[in-house]
Amino acid sequence: MRGLKKRATAEDDLLQYRLGYPGKVDNVRVKKNLDFYANLIPFTPNGDYIDNVHRSWFGRYDLLEKSHTFIQWLFPIREPGLNREAQELQLHEAEVIKHSPILLNRFLTSYQLMLDFYGVHLVDAATGEIQRNPRWRQQYSNLISHKHNNLRITRILKCLGEIGLEHLKKPFLLFFLHEILVTKELKELKESCINFWVGTLRNDHDRLEVEHFVQQYAGQARPAGRVGRFGR
Repeated sequence: MRGLKKRATAEDDLLQYRLGYPGKVDNVRVKKNLDFYANLIPFTPNGDYIDNVHRSWFGRYDLLEKSHTFIQWLFPIREPGLNREAQELQLHEAEVIKHSPILLNRFLTSYQLMLDFYGVHLVDAATGEIQRNPRWRQQYSNLISHKHNNLRITRILKCLGEIGLEHLKKPFLLFFLHEILVTKELKELKESCINFWVGTLRNDHDRLEVEHFVQQYAGQARPAGRVGRFGR
């Protein structure tokens, strides 16, 4: 019963996200997310500037795992998070980001930082194609054993959709579903992926395509084969 209630709550949350949070008012006086991505302020508490994060945090897996205050700043969404010093993303901020190549490039670098932490890398930013990286086995193990990363991934996917990078989400989901349902390397993430991540797709056609993939493989025992390259 608790599981059904949790799923219903998640479905309602994801529907509100896909609809753009009807009735939620934009606060034009709030702009910390813009200032942070413009490299004008550090994330707080006890944080650093975005360019410094990008220069020095790649490969620092212990730091990325144990720090719990950066993720709300790197991937702001239009919902409150656990870091009270971070602000919810505002619509006017998202519009500026969508039309700024500099800010979008910084967001893309943040996405690559977290992909590397999760054991994969971005092959093509235009298509969203991703593949395993050389340290995938170690980082997959970390992803399985530290479940708070499931919530982080939901946040990341929601953020991508807010700032004009929706196209990155379907390749991400197809890759991870392949690792969950086909190779079984990440089978422990099945519930989070199907019940939380897939629902972040705002494009109905993309969501139906991914749901079809789930229906095709979820109930079948498939031998682990060569890892596919998704996003082309």
